[in-house]
Amino acid sequence: MQANASSFDQPLYEVVRGNILDKLRTGVWAAGDRLPPEPELARLFGVGIGTIRRAVESLVAERLLIRRAGRGTIVARFTDEHAFDLYFNYVDAAGAPVKVAAELLSFAKERANARFAALFGMERGGTVARVENLRTIDGAPVMLDRLWIPLNVFANLGAQDFAARRGSIYGFYQERYAVSVVRVSEDVTAAEADEGVAKALGLKRGAAVLQVERTAFTFQDRPVEFRRRYVDTRRCAYRNVRGLQD
Repeated sequence: MQANASSFDQPLYEVVRGNILDKLRTGVWAAGDRLPPEPELARLFGVGIGTIRRAVESLVAERLLIRRAGRGTIVARFTDEHAFDLYFNYVDAAGAPVKVAAELLSFAKERANARFAALFGMERGGTVARVENLRTIDGAPVMLDRLWIPLNVFANLGAQDFAARRGSIYGFYQERYAVSVVRVSEDVTAAEADEGVAKALGLKRGAAVLQVERTAFTFQDRPVEFRRRYVDTRRCAYRNVRGLQD
């Protein structure tokens, strides 16, 4: 596959990056697979090794690819610790990342309302899974997640499989359905705990909580999950780190 710059003079390494993303999206290179060596990639895309390195480095920086000594470059898996940490931005009072356990509180299927039908690109009345997932630290409840998951993407998803998953929810999506979350968009606001949130987190109804609304996207900017997380900030804080880190 020869890489050619577009009429907009797109840098060649970005064209190659897009070609690599196409292979990730279509499953040519699946999670955990090792990419061919750089000389082979250069021949495949018809570019120099320097262009390959720059394209690969950009995807390593985005954590879609991982460089591992002795193994080369592999496609990131959400069972890897680094991938979970990329999307879980919570620390304790000392600033250390918190480690949480998960407990499935409820799983039900319902008709998509207008908002979710539009978000997921499905007909109004299509089926979504509505999940409540509790997260705890040392047995103490700290977060309640409410998730809406389109069942036209995750066919035959059921409570038993969801509860029995190994590791993170995104890892489950990837392992079971070959759907990789590659981007999330979050809005953070203050909220008051409703009856369900208060009961799950051991708070009084109306207590102040942090509310984080997140949409998760797979390749080609396709939304595959919406979640609303309620956080008891007495036990942990949301931390967003951006920019270069050594």
